[in-house]
Amino acid sequence: MFTALGNFFTAIATLFTAMNRGASALDHCAKWAEHEAADFENRTQLERSARLEQLQIELKTLPRLT
Repeated sequence: MFTALGNFFTAIATLFTAMNRGASALDHCAKWAEHEAADFENRTQLERSARLEQLQIELKTLPRLT
């Protein structure tokens, strides 16, 4: 009886440990995804800024209509 009860509590403890590790793994994945999204945002902002600068340069070279 005591052996069965001990095995039950060991199984419960193992289950909680596994759930904790799974939650930790999900947390690491979420942090990685958040960093990737931040890098993507920074990269696209730089690309948009470069395109705007290029368009302003091209716009200055066009003849003006009067």
